[in-house]
Amino acid sequence: MKALTISVLVLVTLFASAHAHSFYNAYSVIDAQRALYFLRSQYVEEAGLLRAAVGAYPDNTTIYVANDNVLAARALAVLGDGDLSSKILTKLNNEYGGGFNGRIEILFGVDIPDVFYTVKYDYIGEVNGFRILYEKPGDRVIEDWYKYADLVVYRALDRLLWGSRPHAELLFLNLTKMWSGYGFRDKAYEATGVYDTYKCALFIYLYRALEVAGSDVVKDYVYIRNKCLEVIALAQDPETGGIRTNYRVVDGRIIIEGDVNVETTSIIVLALYSDYPLLFSNIKQVNTAARAYPLAESVAYMVLAVAMLAFTYKFVKAHLRKTMLLSFLIARSRKPLFLLAFTPGLYISLALPLQVISQVIH
Repeated sequence: MKALTISVLVLVTLFASAHAHSFYNAYSVIDAQRALYFLRSQYVEEAGLLRAAVGAYPDNTTIYVANDNVLAARALAVLGDGDLSSKILTKLNNEYGGGFNGRIEILFGVDIPDVFYTVKYDYIGEVNGFRILYEKPGDRVIEDWYKYADLVVYRALDRLLWGSRPHAELLFLNLTKMWSGYGFRDKAYEATGVYDTYKCALFIYLYRALEVAGSDVVKDYVYIRNKCLEVIALAQDPETGGIRTNYRVVDGRIIIEGDVNVETTSIIVLALYSDYPLLFSNIKQVNTAARAYPLAESVAYMVLAVAMLAFTYKFVKAHLRKTMLLSFLIARSRKPLFLLAFTPGLYISLALPLQVISQVIH
């Protein structure tokens, strides 16, 4: 099953690369060839992966499995370097199970958990002076995830994936309330005082996904999309081709800051040039109430199991004497058909409740 999932994702990656630049020419606000040059320049041959940044320590000596390389593998394919993309995807699939972390894979139409966790970084090892880290879910639930622009986008895409466009639209509207006129003033901004460039790209990604899913809500927020495109255009470094991570606003002027890095550049490439948002045009029609309340189904199964056990208890108690008589007759009988006639009733009264309980456990 795991191999099948990986194969499907590889095919989706090839589809996205084959249809690159075909969706929104209006989003061509960066030099795509310079972005491709930057991503290629970050490749560490000995590790088979890309390092995170150029100048900022320790990221310039760090290789992140997720998010960086999971995103970069797809971005490279979109930009036309299928060979390097395949090398990285092969490395991720063979050694890291794809490299997913319960967040970013939703960008490729892969379902994510219903809760967000704080992150932890597993140390994988060191290659030629570069340490390799794998960002994974930690052990603490992020209760106020709705205060973070990136997490709101991931959750909205997940709802859209599962057929709840109204819920996705509501989350989109909540995201627009974080907009300050220049960027997304979320909880991360409140802590640092700087805007994150990649959150503009995520807004555009969700905008496109909702649009192809048939939503009319996004039409009222073209101005945010356009401002995000302006920010992204300013953030591309003319020397390296990569996209800088942060910016401030001083007296109405956007001041680009931070290092160029793989994660930010890759998200922007996927948001502007890939057809991954098209994956959300054929959304699944599922029971959205069950999706909103994931424990409801399990609780229903448990109630059914308890009811059936109670019925079984009463049945056995009421027919105990008959059961003893049947046991005596079965022992005396030499006719197999008599035993077969009794078996269905035994299964219904005992095995079926156990089967229901098994369904709850699994």
